[in-house]
Amino acid sequence: MQHTLRRSTRAAVEGALRRNARVVRKALLATGRDEAPLPEIVQIESTNICNAKCVFCPRDDMERRQGIMDMALFTKVVDECAELGIEHVRMHNYGEPFVDRQLVDKVRYAKQRGIPQVGMISNGSLITEAAARGMIDAGLDAINISVDASGKETFEKTRIGLKYDKVIGNVERLLALRDAAGTRRPKLILSFVRQNNSEDEHAFIEHWRKRADKIHITDLHNWAGTLNQKSDVNYPCYRPWLTFTALWDGRVSLCCADFDGRTILGDLRTSTINEIWNSDRYRAVRREHLESGGPAICQSCDLPKKDSPLWITKLL
Repeated sequence: MQHTLRRSTRAAVEGALRRNARVVRKALLATGRDEAPLPEIVQIESTNICNAKCVFCPRDDMERRQGIMDMALFTKVVDECAELGIEHVRMHNYGEPFVDRQLVDKVRYAKQRGIPQVGMISNGSLITEAAARGMIDAGLDAINISVDASGKETFEKTRIGLKYDKVIGNVERLLALRDAAGTRRPKLILSFVRQNNSEDEHAFIEHWRKRADKIHITDLHNWAGTLNQKSDVNYPCYRPWLTFTALWDGRVSLCCADFDGRTILGDLRTSTINEIWNSDRYRAVRREHLESGGPAICQSCDLPKKDSPLWITKLL
């Protein structure tokens, strides 16, 4: 009963915040919240290369160069995270992290520098036995593997270039190796994106609910207007205030949805996280986001609809 009450109270507060989005935006502007505390999450794009061509992914629209972040730049970024006390580093952005042959070494370095939470999202297809053992040994805290189907036919129709049996086999082996090592790391999260496939969704949950540490079910978003130009979002997005996204070449993009780096806010090859985070350019984008919905990429993005508006309490 108490849990239900808490949920209903939270829902009521979230509803009130969304209805008063304009008031929230004005209040943030009036109180100088274009300046933000340190980011909660630093997302480091190990690579933007991917070995798959998923039907719901806008890879064909990406025009920026493809590559892999070199170790020197990676260690610079991680060193800055450690010095600033950043607690959560993600080793992905827009690509398949395991394309990077130095990925295990990078995870190990981040953990050795004392980053409390190091995680990543992967399609699971390139997690060989050596890579799985390496990640367990390096201390990876969490891995989110996008499966999106409970069976071979649906999976291979949507995740073109990947083989269902191979991905599932890689997941099973990772779990077995983790169990044999006597550790609960990395935490295994399995993701499922809804695509009018409710039967698959139920079968997916039933199969994995006792094996995965978490099952993450989400609706497909429009990749900042790339898949669908329309958005009726009017509540501020948390990403310009709470996340910092470093592309593989060192440039800093607006957020994870800015997959093509259309809004660049700095360059880690010549500046630091601290210098970029509350720079004039970053603060101007936050003000624009509050005043008019932000750059075009923000105005067409539907991601904030999927987020709780309670993130705003972190700025109070």
